Amino acid sequence: MPDPHEGPSEVASDSAEEHQTDAPPEPEQASALEIDTSPESAPDVDPPAPEPSIDHDLLTDAAPPPAPDVDSPPEPDPKPGATPSAPPRHHAAVRLIRPNGAVILLGLLCALAVIESIAAFLEYRERIAEHDWEAVAAVLAEHAADPTEPVIVASEWLGPSARMRLPQTRSWDALAYPDLRSFERFWLLTHKRERPWRGPLRAELEGLPRPELLSVHDVGELTLQHYRQDTRVERFSLLESVQSITTAKGRCRGGPTTWTCKEGRVSLRTVEIDYHPRRCLAVELSDGATAKVDLGKLELGDHIRGHVGFADFNGRLRSDPTARIELWIDGAVAARWVFTDDQGWAAFALATTPGKRQLELRAMSTVAGTWQRNGHRDSPTDSLCVELRGFDEGVATP
Repeated sequence: MPDPHEGPSEVASDSAEEHQTDAPPEPEQASALEIDTSPESAPDVDPPAPEPSIDHDLLTDAAPPPAPDVDSPPEPDPKPGATPSAPPRHHAAVRLIRPNGAVILLGLLCALAVIESIAAFLEYRERIAEHDWEAVAAVLAEHAADPTEPVIVASEWLGPSARMRLPQTRSWDALAYPDLRSFERFWLLTHKRERPWRGPLRAELEGLPRPELLSVHDVGELTLQHYRQDTRVERFSLLESVQSITTAKGRCRGGPTTWTCKEGRVSLRTVEIDYHPRRCLAVELSDGATAKVDLGKLELGDHIRGHVGFADFNGRLRSDPTARIELWIDGAVAARWVFTDDQGWAAFALATTPGKRQLELRAMSTVAGTWQRNGHRDSPTDSLCVELRGFDEGVATP
């Protein structure tokens, strides 16, 4: 009990000394700039939150905490009393080479491409030996009923080698044939892995059924196939029936294979049409000039069949001509066709009445010359190429 005679200050002092352990002294308030934020000075227990101040809020807003590293897994909560440490940082190169799905898939694709390249090299490498060609020549000499039967090289990449070794592949019938309609018997030479009738050769039939296969000879890496088909009776051919050629400026001079006209020239040649050699009458005249080809009196069958195309790849690339073909029988126009240079080796047909008739062919190209960088030039020019034959087929036009 305090003494009632003691003053109030003494009573307060004694009370503070008696209750010193009950209430610890209140720490002094420190300013925001004097706060020690180092991990070593952090107490084991959380200190009381300081009073908010304007300086403290400004420092907190000006220095936001760093963004967490999304590439690394989250760190576990530190144990009480442990000293916090800085999070580990991965080197950029380590992050780049870290395996993922896209890298693995890209590696598998590259490995597959290498395997396919090696397999293709082993499968398609050149393995045609010289004795293979000798064996093919022996088969032709033994089994060909007629030594003049054409040997058509269906695999185009084999053509140069075949023509160097096999004489049957060097004839005009085997090299620059208009179509397969006139061949009663012929041979096909291919590589053993190729199927000739699935490629461009099928278009040469022009609606006819596939010829009858007589025999197949496998010789090393080469295959020789012998065919027969029912042929139509050929009455005439344009390449053998030209009597004279005239234009609007007069009669052309020359012959029997080349005619010189005032507007240009006309000749019998073998040219490139749609990347294939063709034997035809090449007309090279000025713009709009018409060549009148007189064939004289010919014995006609029941059909006239022909082809039209434009020669010279560079000429076709730098020009855009149109061809007009007319057939005149006994002084009257019987048919007229119009073709463009992108139709390739285009076919046409006309049903006729059998008998001896006066026949004339008229051919005209709308544009001559080519377009170059500095404008239009008369030379070089594309060549209008025409082929024509008469047949006695005994059937209607397909």
